[in-house]
This record gives sequence, structure tokens and C-alpha cells, in this order.
Amino acid sequence: MEKVLCFRCGGDIPTDQQWCVYCAAPVVAAAAPPVSPAPAAPFPGPSLTFDSAPSGTRRTSVVLILAVAGLLLVAGGIVTVVTQLRGDSPRAAAEHYFDALADGDASAALDLVSSGGQIDSGRYPLLSDAALEEKRYRPRDVEVGDAVDAGSQFGTAAQTVQVSYRAGDRTVDQDVVAVEEDGSWRLRLPFVLLAVVGQRGRQVTVNGIGLGGAERATAAFPGAYEAVAAGNALLAESRATAVAQANGVVEQVAPLQFGVPDLAPGAQQNIQGQARTALDECAQSARARPPNCPFGLNVPGTDVTVQWSITTYPLVSVRTDSVMWFSGAAVQLVDDGTGRVHWNADYTDLGGKKKSQSGELSFRINGNAQATPTGIQVSLI
Repeated sequence: MEKVLCFRCGGDIPTDQQWCVYCAAPVVAAAAPPVSPAPAAPFPGPSLTFDSAPSGTRRTSVVLILAVAGLLLVAGGIVTVVTQLRGDSPRAAAEHYFDALADGDASAALDLVSSGGQIDSGRYPLLSDAALEEKRYRPRDVEVGDAVDAGSQFGTAAQTVQVSYRAGDRTVDQDVVAVEEDGSWRLRLPFVLLAVVGQRGRQVTVNGIGLGGAERATAAFPGAYEAVAAGNALLAESRATAVAQANGVVEQVAPLQFGVPDLAPGAQQNIQGQARTALDECAQSARARPPNCPFGLNVPGTDVTVQWSITTYPLVSVRTDSVMWFSGAAVQLVDDGTGRVHWNADYTDLGGKKKSQSGELSFRINGNAQATPTGIQVSLI
């Protein structure tokens, strides 16, 4: 069964959980690494004994023993070199992982990740070759430091490796955890959590990879990140850049926070025109309180009919720094407070007499504007 691994503490979380129940960190779906079996007991066998022998025989034995020892030392050196080249040490695993990232080879990098073959690139599109296509997004000038014991919470031998690298124009310090898996050392979730916020319904790409329009957190390889919220009919394009930084809840987070967006070209005129049209429709009503309109009367009688006439149209715009509670993609309408409407009301009062009255009201605009596939939708409330 697929398990969910905590980005920070490594705890196993039920598949349907999105946040760690132990440390509240977001999680990444991957299978837990297998626990390395304990070494088998040695097979029983004969012990070596040395009988007394002539001195010549002893000298021959000594020479043979030294020769065998020399061969073992040489073989041991070869094995050590091969082991280091294959990444079978925590430091080597970290070195080869960052070398693969520097080469833009996501597959090679994931081969050095614990349970990396089970990571779904469809769910985590930034863990792909496409995300590393441009060299400027990759980590460079990597320095791998010492490895220290990482504790026993991972269910297998684990060590923390200190890594420093350049991303964009900044130096990033990031510790990675190496775990022993199937006799080799692999890195456990050596990623960065990207937190994309403030896109306001616009389609977002990070390092050229599409993430859609919803706010989300996702995993990425270490490096530099450039996010673009594509402009639409309402809001102009926005950009944000980030590198990994230490976080109190998650070890490494890259916050991609878009600032207050600008209105798209022509959006102000579009909003003003739609607001004026909506006010004209309100004025065509004969009701004392036209629905979804910014003005109305409380008439003490029955058989009420009202004639409305807009005398001053307010200047209507939006607050691009506002967020509507029902939709992060909508922005709040605002006006300059100059709106006025004239009214004539005919009604029957409580005594049964026909009456007429007239007057003028000021009104304010409340509502929202939202981008749609065909343009901008303005709604008065």
C-alpha cells in the first residue's frame, strides 16, 4: 500500500492525509524505504591452526600470508573506489544527486532517491527533465560536507549530509538525509517545497512547467525558481522568484508569493462600462427595491411603483489587493462615492389614499469583478 512520507520528520501518514499529524508539515506521496535486514550469522567452518613446521616451511607460509594480505588490501581499495563511484555512501549519494541535477538529468537524480521510482511526475511535474531544461534553474557550485548520524526514526541506517550550493544569485544551505536501502545509500525526499500563493485565478508556470490556477504546494528539485502568473482580461501578468530557505515547520521551503497585481490593459474601461450598464438596468425597474442594485426605497404602503433615473454615474474600479471570500480570483468593486439617483414613487398609503412622492438618493457600489474565459464579469450585490 502506498504510504505518505512527511517532508520534515519522515513519519508515515495515511494516504488521504495532506499534512503530517506529527509536525504539521505538507507531505509527499512515496513508499517508505524498506528496512535493511540484519546481517546473517556466519556459517560454521573449520578454524585455522598452525602446526610446528620446519623454518623454511614457516618462511614460505609467512610469504604466502603477506601476499594474500596484499591482494586483500588491493582488492579492498578497488572495492572502496567502486563503492564511492556507485554512490554507496551518504556523501557520494548526495554528490551524485546534485551532479545529476547540474546535468539536467531528472531520471538519474531520482535513481538516487529512496523510492524515487514510485514518485508520480504527473502529480509532481517539477520533478522532471522539463523542469531542469534551462541551466539557470539548476543548482551549481555544489559543496558536500560531512555526514552525521540522523537518528533511528527512519527505520534503517540514516545520516544527514550538509550541502551548500548556488541557486540564482544566492547561496543555499540544505541538509539532505541519506538512508540505507537494498544495500545502497539513497536520499530521502531531497526536495524543496514550493508554496505558490497570490495567483488570483491566473494560470501559473514555474520554470516553464504549468501548475494551473489553484493555489498549491508542490515538491521540486533544489535550485532556483521563477513563477509566472499569466495575464488575463482582468489582471496583468505577475512574476515571482525564490530559492529554498529554512522554515520552522518544513525544512526547506521556496515561497513564490505574487504581489498585488495590476489591472490588465483596458480592464478599467471594461469594468466602468459594465457597471454603468448594470445601473441602467436597475433604473428600468419599477420596484421600490430592485434586486442586486445599489439603491432602493422603503415605501409605507401598497401598489408601489417607482420611476428611477440615474443623475450621476460614479467612477467604478476595483481593489486588486482585495480577495473575495468566495473566490480568490474575484476582486472587489469600489467607487468614488458620487453616485446619485432620482426617484418618483406612486403608492397607496395605509389609509387607502393614493399618494406620490419624489426625491434623490446617493448610493455606493458593492460587488465584484472576475475574469472569465470570454472576458470580465462584473456583478453588483
